[in-house]
Amino acid sequence: MPIIEYRGEAANLKVLAREIEADPHLAGKCAVTLIKPLRQDRRDSLRHAHWAEIAISVAAGLATNTLYDALKALVERARDRGPVDEVGPRPEGVSEDTESPGGAGQ
Repeated sequence: MPIIEYRGEAANLKVLAREIEADPHLAGKCAVTLIKPLRQDRRDSLRHAHWAEIAISVAAGLATNTLYDALKALVERARDRGPVDEVGPRPEGVSEDTESPGGAGQ
């Protein structure tokens, strides 16, 4: 089951999760498995957003181009609302709490 993770503002990711559940191409085929708040260590940001990560799992065998195109369109819409970065796979032994929230766009 492929899992895609994104990092961004918590409110924006919650909207993205609702859009995934409402999308006719994605409903029942993709599931938001996790919305996890991240520690905000950076004080240099002009934004005072609460950062989070979201994990979206795609049902095995359903990873089609149409499904990924629909998911990509919703992620692009979320990026129009605020910063959303895809989180790459973490190396073994790296704690999630040690990473800087905010991604490359900050």
